Amino acid sequence: MMKKILSAIAIAAALGCSCAAASPLVTADVPLDSSYYGYLDKLEGMGYIQDMPANTKPYSRLDMAKWVLQAEAIAQSKPLPPYLQTRLDAMREGLSEEIAYLQGAGKINNVKLRGASVDLSYLQQDSAAYKYNNAKAHWQLLNHNNNGYLYGDGFNAVGTLHISGSLSKDLAVGVTPRFAWDKDEHGDASLVEGYAKTHLGVWGITAGRQPMSWGVGRAGQLAFGSNATPQTAIKLNLLEPHTFDNGALKFLGKANVNVFASRLEGNRVASSSSALEKDHAALVGVRVDVMPTDAFTIGLERMSMLKRFNKHWLLGDNADDAEKDNWNDIAGLDFKYRFPGVQVYASLHGEDQAHAFPCENAYNVGMYFPQLVPDGSWDLRVEAAKTNDAWYGHWVLKNGWTYKDAILGDWLGADAKRVYAEVNHYLADGGKLGLSYTWADMQPTAQHDGRLQEVELSYSKRLQKDYLLHTAVGYGKLGDDTSKLVAVGLSWEY
Repeated sequence: MMKKILSAIAIAAALGCSCAAASPLVTADVPLDSSYYGYLDKLEGMGYIQDMPANTKPYSRLDMAKWVLQAEAIAQSKPLPPYLQTRLDAMREGLSEEIAYLQGAGKINNVKLRGASVDLSYLQQDSAAYKYNNAKAHWQLLNHNNNGYLYGDGFNAVGTLHISGSLSKDLAVGVTPRFAWDKDEHGDASLVEGYAKTHLGVWGITAGRQPMSWGVGRAGQLAFGSNATPQTAIKLNLLEPHTFDNGALKFLGKANVNVFASRLEGNRVASSSSALEKDHAALVGVRVDVMPTDAFTIGLERMSMLKRFNKHWLLGDNADDAEKDNWNDIAGLDFKYRFPGVQVYASLHGEDQAHAFPCENAYNVGMYFPQLVPDGSWDLRVEAAKTNDAWYGHWVLKNGWTYKDAILGDWLGADAKRVYAEVNHYLADGGKLGLSYTWADMQPTAQHDGRLQEVELSYSKRLQKDYLLHTAVGYGKLGDDTSKLVAVGLSWEY
C-alpha cells in the first residue's frame, strides 16, 4: 500500500510536468552544515516565510533565494526584530547572484569559493567509540549526524573548503574537501561532497557525492540522514514543486519527488563473515513531499537495501527463506504543521513489511516554539523518539542498515528511546547562546548499560558580516563512561 501511494503521487506529478517545458535555473545546493538552515527555520517559524519548506534536504541556492525575497516582502508590513534582520541580511548577501537572477538579471555564472572553516576541539573520552548489537556500526558520545566522522581522543583540527555555483543556466557543481588531524589518525583528507547537477526539462539530475537528510527531527532521522558517510549516487528530483491546479488531486496542493540510487561499500561480505551478505549492495530511495497548504507538509518515503531487483521487491513480499530474501526496507511517513506560535511534527516508520504495510515500527515526535517571548529572541524545541528491537538489523544483510560502519538513519540504534531538548537565545549583536540536553535509554551492550545523558552549551557570533565564530562545551555520560568536549571554530560563508 505504501508503495502504491508513493507511485500514484509520483506518477501524477510526472505526468503533469513536461520534459519539454521551460526549466528553472539549475543552482548548486546549500550544504547541510550551513548556518542558513538555522536562519531559515527561525524565519519560517516567525511567519516570514509563507510556504513551509519540504523536509527533503539539501535545498538549492535558488530555493533559498526565493525564501529570502518572500521574507523581505512580508517584512514590509511586519518589521523584523534586529537580530533576525541581521541573519536575513547575511543570507541576502550570500545569495545575491541568485536573487539578482530572480529579479531579471539574466545569465548567471558564479562558481567560486563560498566557504571555509577551521575547527579546533579537545575531546576527552573513556571510549573512542561504541558498538551496536544488531548492526555493524559504531558511534561516539557528543558526536552525532557528522557524516560518519569519528574524532580522536585529545586534540582535533578540521578544515573545510566549499566551492560551488552555476557554470551555466543548465549546469551547477559543488565540491567540499575536508582536512583533519588528530593524534590517532595523524592527518586525513576526504571529500565530503563532489557533484554535478543538470536537468531534463523540469527534472533535476545530480550525480556524485552529497550529504542528504530526509524527514523531520533535529536529533536524528529514522530512515536516512547525515549520520553516515555520504554515498556516491544518482539523484532525480523536481526542480520546482508540481502544483495540482485542478482535477481529483487538487486537494494535494503541491508535491515534489526525490529519487536516488547508490551502491554500498565493497567489503560487506568479509566484514559480516556471512556469504549471504552482498558486496556493493544497492541502496535506493524514493520520497514524495506533499504540501496541501502553506502550513502543512506530508512526506512519504521508502528506502531499500537490495541484493538484486526482483518481483518480490516490486510486490512488497518478504521471503521466508534466507536464500531468497534479497532486500531490506524502511518505509513510512512524516508531517509538519504550523500553528500560530508552535510547530508540531512527527514521523512513523516501519523496518519491515506485513501485507504491504510497514511494521516493526519506530517514531519521532517534536514541537518547536519559535517565540517564547514576543520578539522571538528565545525559542525552544523538544523531541522524543523510540525504535523497535528489529530496527537497523537484518537476518541476511548482516551488516544491517549501515554504510562504512555508521547507521544510515538515526544514531539512536535499535530498541531505544530518546528525549531531546534545546533552548536558544538570540542576541541583539547577532550572537546566539544555546543549550541542548539529550537523554536516551539505548540498547545495552557488552560495553555499556545503555543509560545516556549529554549536555552541550554553545555560543556563536557573527564577526563583521562574513565570519562566524562558534564555540561549544559539552559533557556526555554513558553508564560509567564519560566524555568531555571543548570546541572553537571560525567559518567564512558564502
